[in-house]
Amino acid sequence: MGKQLSVFRCIITRKPLELGLIYIPKENANLLPSADSPVKIIALWDEDDKEIELIYNPKYRRVHGLAAFYRKHNAQIGDLIEIEVLDPLKKYRFRFKKSPVPSELVRPTVKKPEPFPLVGPPINFRGLIYAPVNENGVIFLFSKVAEDLGITIEGIQVKFPDAFGKRYEKDKGYPITIEFEYRSSDYERHGHPKEGCDLIICWEHDWKECPLQVIELKSLLKKLWSK
Repeated sequence: MGKQLSVFRCIITRKPLELGLIYIPKENANLLPSADSPVKIIALWDEDDKEIELIYNPKYRRVHGLAAFYRKHNAQIGDLIEIEVLDPLKKYRFRFKKSPVPSELVRPTVKKPEPFPLVGPPINFRGLIYAPVNENGVIFLFSKVAEDLGITIEGIQVKFPDAFGKRYEKDKGYPITIEFEYRSSDYERHGHPKEGCDLIICWEHDWKECPLQVIELKSLLKKLWSK
């Protein structure tokens, strides 16, 4: 192995564990790329030299794409990731470290249950009573308007992008990739790259500088109701 440039540690908390990401401490952010939008970095897992491509969002200091790494180690809240800088601003080695505190002493975060299901305002559209309040609701609503949009779905996946299929214009189908979001700005907040996705489908379009095509279902419903 070459000369060790720098090593720092990040603690795994509940939200990063659920979303497959890690927060970079502010004092170590200078060791990762600085940019106005998410960038790609190369990672090596533990002592394996196979290169893995991850996405780093400098704005929120978050590295995305760690879900498989967490599953491999059965990561728990309080465990650590040790990050070694191999090539400044380009390549890093991620090593998993168990929590120095016994797991039975790590106090879990208890989320208070909602007294009632969280729903949006009434829309009463094709069997959907309330407006979406999250990404799952957007996907369900899209399934009811896909034909209106001339879109057929060939597959939905857990990795980016969410779906792929065809969009028909003048009876000719064109391949299309889709990412579902509640708000269009969630695309950037989740650290998704600008390449690899043709269309964002969301309930609310609030990202004015969005470089991708967007379909806002809230506006679409108004048009469909007026027919």
